[in-house]
Amino acid sequence: MKRLHRIQGKNQISFSISAIFFLIFFSSGCTDINGSGDETDPVETTANVNNSASEAELVEVTNLSQIDQALNKGPVVLKLGSKGCIPCQEQEEVLSELLPMYQNSASIMLIDIKEHPEFAATFGVRVIPDTCIIAGIEDGKYMYMRPDGSKSSERASARFLGAADKETLSQTLEKAIEFRSIEE
Repeated sequence: MKRLHRIQGKNQISFSISAIFFLIFFSSGCTDINGSGDETDPVETTANVNNSASEAELVEVTNLSQIDQALNKGPVVLKLGSKGCIPCQEQEEVLSELLPMYQNSASIMLIDIKEHPEFAATFGVRVIPDTCIIAGIEDGKYMYMRPDGSKSSERASARFLGAADKETLSQTLEKAIEFRSIEE
């Protein structure tokens, strides 16, 4: 009987360790930013992802001047990732949901770091998806909005790693929009 309890105890520990491993593995972002793994069926970003008559679209960034120009309109939500990364695709879906809500007050932009690896170094990307909200430019540096409403020139303290939820991004973006309206 004692032996049976020991075997059942080992099975429970083994199951618990497996469950924790799978939870961590499937809830984290992609870490293969250098393209060493297999990439399956990349998803193409459409010009108008919300399929409505509006002109709102997720903008694919190919140079920093696009971000600088978009900051003239308002804050920029910037997602750095890869088309073959499943959490990146999930993050893009969330951003597509935000798009019609903020089309007149903010820009939502994407950078594929496999197509443009120089941006991974520029923004210090190690895990994707890596999303941030740029509130503006001060002294030639991007100012990032933290979820608590404070701004920082340090992107590491204001980024969302992995797929961030719509509510958190929306609340932080609202704070960035408010910050911009106070500044003007």
